Amino acid sequence: MKAPTLLAAAAAAIMLATGLAGAARAGEAGQDARDAAAIAVAHVTLPQAIATAEQRAGGRAVSADLVADPAGPRIAVEIAAPHGVQTVTVDAVSGAVVANRDHDEDEDASD
Repeated sequence: MKAPTLLAAAAAAIMLATGLAGAARAGEAGQDARDAAAIAVAHVTLPQAIATAEQRAGGRAVSADLVADPAGPRIAVEIAAPHGVQTVTVDAVSGAVVANRDHDEDEDASD
């Protein structure tokens, strides 16, 4: 490969990498904006959602995440319960449990 062709290929690779990095940062900024909007309308605190999820599942929370769902903000709480791990999703506005998914069901479905 001639030097000018090699130089052009290297320049194109650098521009592609820079463009992809910029797109990733833009995506993160968009997610931050969605999270901020979800927090602004949430009336349920993280400790309240965790307590609700633990009571529903009969176990202890191991993680919790705010989810900017199209239906409204949700708090997904992963629970370690005696019968297995499950995710309880709590509406961050009303405090109601909107989903309760057992992780064992997901593993069975993929077999």
